[in-house]
Amino acid sequence: MITTSVIFGTLFSNPGPGIHSDTLFRTCLVGESRLHLMRIVLVFLLFCHFAVAQQSVRTIFLVRHAEKTSGSADPGLSPAGVKRADCLANALKDAGIKNIYVTEAKRTQQTADPLAKRLNIKPTMMKAADSANLVRNFLYAGNGNTLVVGHGDTLPVIVARIKAGTVAPIGENEYDRLIMFSTIEGSPTPIVTMHYCEASGPAAPSTKPMAPGKAPAKKH
Repeated sequence: MITTSVIFGTLFSNPGPGIHSDTLFRTCLVGESRLHLMRIVLVFLLFCHFAVAQQSVRTIFLVRHAEKTSGSADPGLSPAGVKRADCLANALKDAGIKNIYVTEAKRTQQTADPLAKRLNIKPTMMKAADSANLVRNFLYAGNGNTLVVGHGDTLPVIVARIKAGTVAPIGENEYDRLIMFSTIEGSPTPIVTMHYCEASGPAAPSTKPMAPGKAPAKKH
């Protein structure tokens, strides 16, 4: 703006031979208009770039299914598990969840059900052993944040596969661990581990982490 004003003042006061002051004035106005338009376009492009960048950032929440009953091959949730599932829905209702993944096990589906109904989302079922496709889906498919309800021995495999850190073994009676991380253009940030709702049992004793390419021998 200062440079433009100086040039304008110089040219207008000393138009030179064959140059009319009104012509210079119109020329300067055109220059100012173009400069203003360029500024608008630049701001618009920066805004679009920022919007696209925002869309490519998503947060993934990983939880083990809630407390289960016993005595069947595919147990559902116990009363404590139903309570935890409701608590999970309250905890994540404003977390921008757009996608929910569960396994073929009834207990994962029942854990996700209260949040899915509240947000009107149909969960996607994927085999517990198919961590490769699960990771590809929640990293690159769809938009928004994602909840994954898995098993105590599949969550460490998922985190290892995306190279976001190491998950300590999850105990048989531990149901309150919440693992989260963000992805930027498909690249994960380090995981953050928290605990939600009422505390459950202790973590399992430390064991050697399972290789990311191997399926867990038993889901719990």
